[in-house]
Amino acid sequence: MSVNRMDFRDDLNTASDYLRMAVPQMVRRRIPPTPYNYALWYAHVQNAYPDLSRSLLAEFPENGPYDPEKSESLFFEYFVKHYLPTSPQARDLIADIVTRLTQAVSRNLRGTQNYGASLREAMTVFGESVIDPERIRTMVGQLLTETRDLESLTQAFQSELESAGAQVERLTRELEESERRARLDSLTKIPNRRGFDEALAQSLSGGDDEPTCLMLMDLDHFKRLNDTYGHPMGDRVLEIVGTVLAKLQSDHVFVARYGGEEFAVIVHDELEAAQMLAEQIRRQVAALQIRRKSTQDTIGAITVSIGLTRFRPGETAASLIERADTGLYRAKEGGRDRVVIA
Repeated sequence: MSVNRMDFRDDLNTASDYLRMAVPQMVRRRIPPTPYNYALWYAHVQNAYPDLSRSLLAEFPENGPYDPEKSESLFFEYFVKHYLPTSPQARDLIADIVTRLTQAVSRNLRGTQNYGASLREAMTVFGESVIDPERIRTMVGQLLTETRDLESLTQAFQSELESAGAQVERLTRELEESERRARLDSLTKIPNRRGFDEALAQSLSGGDDEPTCLMLMDLDHFKRLNDTYGHPMGDRVLEIVGTVLAKLQSDHVFVARYGGEEFAVIVHDELEAAQMLAEQIRRQVAALQIRRKSTQDTIGAITVSIGLTRFRPGETAASLIERADTGLYRAKEGGRDRVVIA
């Protein structure tokens, strides 16, 4: 189900009007004015969320019984879910865990409250000056029954907790996988721009002790390649170049697709070592022999232009990227298929 996030940015007069519309509808249905309930009925009278309104009116018709668990479920479905992770699996797992635990706690709490009321009633009966054996037997029987009921509730609650624990483990794995996918380029299977930005920020946060170099590279004449051979071939070239770079990934080298036909490499080493790596990349890409699947003909040479620079103490990530980009521009202007240090 896809529902937009609820928007409650109404001014005082509008919000007051919605209040006057929502409360009578809740009163007619004997719905307690809890925060959950008020949020649901406020959204309903806004007339902006038809799915919510349909569900709400179906679950709570006039003169029908009030069920707090249904109210909580609707609140999680239409409110909480939309502030959770973007992954549908993770979002549904969180909502399910919270809903089930909330309902289990509510059931356990009601059972405990009922049992407490029975105990108080029993103390009154047992404390009466006139002993009524039949009433005492009835009270003892009631306590035994409610004790068994409370024990069943407690066991069910324990089972819910164990189930929730297993779901939390699943959720942890799903969130980790979701985070990994969010930082991965779907085409080249190497980190994307988000992954690069985070890696660069982390690299520069360690101070000036460890040398850090950055190279930005761009496939030469990529638009011409797309125009000549088609976008599927262009995607295949990007995949192959991504594979070349992925093999270089290590503790000291981080590779990423920067965007379009542009790639980035962070090197935790001195400029001389980074320059040797840049030349290695340039040669490896130039040596690629990529064939068209339809004809097995080899397409034209694939080359890259690379701008390389070293981090200077005190500068920002933006400044470092700008200088590497300047080197890339000079490499293009200088004839392409080359490394330029900026």
